[in-house]
This record gives sequence, structure tokens and C-alpha cells, in this order.
Amino acid sequence: MPSLVAPSNPGSSKPAPSSSASKRVLILTYYWPPSGGAGVQRWLKFAKYLPQHGWQPVVFVPEGANYPALDPKLESDVPPSVEIWKGSIVEPASWLDALKLVRQQNRFGSSSKSSGSKKSGGLVQWIRGNVFIPDARMFWIRPSVRRLKKRLKEHPVDAIVSTGPPHSTHLIALGLKKAFPHVPWVADFRDPWSDMDYLEDFNLTARSRARHKALEQEVVSVADRVVVTAPSAATSLLGRPLEPNDPKGVWIPNGFDVDDGFDLAPASAEGPLVIGFFGSLYGSRNAPGFWRAIRNHNADPTKRRIQLVLYGALDPSIRSELDGILTPESWEFRGSVAHEQVPQAMSECHALVILQNNNDTGRRTIPGKAFEYLATGRPLIAGGALDSDLERLLQSWGFDMCGMEDDAGFADQIERAIAGRVSSISPERFQRDALAVDYSELLHKLGA
Repeated sequence: MPSLVAPSNPGSSKPAPSSSASKRVLILTYYWPPSGGAGVQRWLKFAKYLPQHGWQPVVFVPEGANYPALDPKLESDVPPSVEIWKGSIVEPASWLDALKLVRQQNRFGSSSKSSGSKKSGGLVQWIRGNVFIPDARMFWIRPSVRRLKKRLKEHPVDAIVSTGPPHSTHLIALGLKKAFPHVPWVADFRDPWSDMDYLEDFNLTARSRARHKALEQEVVSVADRVVVTAPSAATSLLGRPLEPNDPKGVWIPNGFDVDDGFDLAPASAEGPLVIGFFGSLYGSRNAPGFWRAIRNHNADPTKRRIQLVLYGALDPSIRSELDGILTPESWEFRGSVAHEQVPQAMSECHALVILQNNNDTGRRTIPGKAFEYLATGRPLIAGGALDSDLERLLQSWGFDMCGMEDDAGFADQIERAIAGRVSSISPERFQRDALAVDYSELLHKLGA
């Protein structure tokens, strides 16, 4: 297992240029403003900072995408110098909307079907998993390859990056690599593919699972580099852990943008101790031990009362569980907020909690919000699958992590947060501009 410290130089022994961009990189991404949510942040920020290090982004995005969440204000983060190419897309999600079928607005996330669904939901999910392979954006692949092959002949690029999910973007890049074998291609996996937890919700047949794996392995074998956002994600993709100076796999984590304002002033010393959660809270992120630890803490009249505030998406079954364990004044669900409003929402929080998927996927993924949490300087509380990349990263930052049913573990973390335990490491290594240097060096090495 590699050290969980952000790589300082994954691609080259020479520093990348810091002046104006001199090379062009085609970025294939589905999520792009006005899309909201976590999926848009990674490459929106890399596109922002790569021009400072010798790479001019050319971003290919869908035209007419049916995004599940919108955040139009993110468009202000797109530099005017970034060239945007668009290709029309047909999405089954729009068909469901037209038929007035219930559609999950957030990713399934291995919800253990805790939300319930209408009778049509099972069939819709089965079709989604067994017909639309690798994902419901599959109809974007062939038209995009045809369109981009023509365009690249007239406007060539020096490198290609595909980022998924959705992993259909990697298949577009695969088609382009076959047409332009001399152009380096980096397959950037923000999440795993063939063994991602939400595939469990789709009741995949053995044939469908084999198809996912075969496509994944073709992408991995043809791509010049495979980039992961958590070290252990490389194991299922490469069939082995990452090695020092790995010839194929590279870990470049997510991070935070200093321009977003996560360097916060201390929270108020008055009133309850506010603990904030930001993200989607569904079945595999349920933390009964945490809810009980808050209940037990608040039952002691000598202690400062805790108030849990939740931002994002909340599964109805977890809402019911919270209502059964906590008093109404002990917790509040405030819904989704635009990304630019997140720092303001975090500013009232005395501590922040990460609840990561309590399964194998959770062991091989690191949520992007962890780095924004680190940047706030707040104490962190964490629960999820142990022996994970997230646990190792948090330990390197000076924090703990416990299982979802561990009342005592959460209670201990709460007491440490009240005592003001914060990380002793500098968050600078996880700044988006610093990580863009790592990516630019990787691209320069492949170009050489």
C-alpha cells in the first residue's frame, strides 16, 4: 500500500512550465457546468489551473444533458481561455421524465433499496444495469467518436484525458486512441467501475457483469496511464496494488480550491455544538452508532448540547431512523446548497462528519469533501468501512475513524472534537493548483 501522502511528482523529474499554456489537452467529461454535484468539481478545477502549467484544456461535454442536479453559478469558474466542444446526447433519463416514472435524483450508491420504490422501479433499474452498458450515456459514444475524429484532424491535441463515471467517456477515448494511437491517453477514474457498489442495485446478470469487466479491462490495457483518486482503487483496475514509480497507475487525489473560501474563522462559542454533514446520506452511509452517541451525549445535562445539521440528500428511511433516535431539536435537514454557499454553511459548524460507504467500495474511495473539510481547520469525525484508504488518510491527518455501529467510537471522537483536536498537517499539498502541477507533469512525461 503506497503512503497516503499526495504525490509531489508522479510523472517527471523536470518541473512543468509555469507560463502560458503551450500544449492542448482534450478532456472528455460528462459533468460540466451547469451540472452541480461532486462529479463536476475535479475537472472543472483542473481545467482552471492546467493553463498555468503548460496545458490548454479543450473540454468536450454533452449538449442537452439531463443532469440530476444543477448549479449554474459554477459556470463562473470556467476560465474564458478554456475551449468548449459540445456533442448532442440522448439520455434514457429524459424518457423516464416524459413517462412520469419516478427517477432517483441522486446516484443509487448501494442504497440497499432502503428508500423503497414503485413497482416499475425494479424493472427500470434492471434495464439500466443490463441494457445500458457501461451506463445510461452509452448513446453518446459512437456519435462523439465520429464527431471528434473529424475535429481532431483539423484541430489536433497533444493529449487526451477521459474522466468517469460515467465510464462511457472512457469508451469515447478508446475510440479516439485507436484512430490517433500517437496521442497519449490518460483514463481518470474518479470512482471504480466493474465493482462499484451501486451496480448491486441493478440486479446484473453474469453476462452483464462480464461485459462491464471486459470493457473496463480494454480501457485499462489501451490507456497510456490510469489515474485513480484513491490508491486501493487501482487493485481492481490493474489487478495489483500501485507500485512506487508505477509504469501504469498513478494516484492523484481530489482536493480543494483556495478560491472557494474554505479557510474559516472559528465557529460561535455560544449555543449548541454544531456538527455538520455535507453530501448524500443513503443506506450504506447510515450510522446508527453516531446517532446514538449524539443522543447519549445530549442526555447528560452537564454537557454542551449537540445539534446535527445535514446538507445534501437524505434517504427517507434514514430520516425515519433519525426521528426515532434523536429529539427534533437535536438534528435538522437543510437540503442541498450551491457549491459557493458550502463554506458559509460550514462556518457555523464546530466539527464536520464524514460518513463513507460501509462496504468494499467505501474501502477503495475517498470522498472529495474530505479535502474541503481539512481546509476548514475544523475537527473531523468519521465513520465507515475500516481498513480503508479513507481511514489511513485520516490517520495521517491526526483523526480517527470507527465503524457505523460503534457508539463508543463515535462518542470518543465527539469528545476529541469538543476538546478542539484539529489536524496538525498543512492542507496545502491538497490544493487544486498544486495537484494540477502533478497532472501537468504526468502529461508532459507522456508527451515526451
